[in-house]
Amino acid sequence: MSLNNENNELDFNKEKREGYEKLMKESSTNLDGYWDKNNILVKILLFVLGLIIVIGVGYIFYMYFNS
Repeated sequence: MSLNNENNELDFNKEKREGYEKLMKESSTNLDGYWDKNNILVKILLFVLGLIIVIGVGYIFYMYFNS
């Protein structure tokens, strides 16, 4: 009886998981999770963010060693 109950529970979980995955697939758009690394705007944005990070780290080291 316990084995049958476990199989029913596994089947129930499998059906719910498949339903959830189907729902998520239907509700997604073509651009979900898409990052165009070749886009010039993305490259500029990443370059600016990287530059800010490098300058910030450099400034912190400069202030630390200068004091």
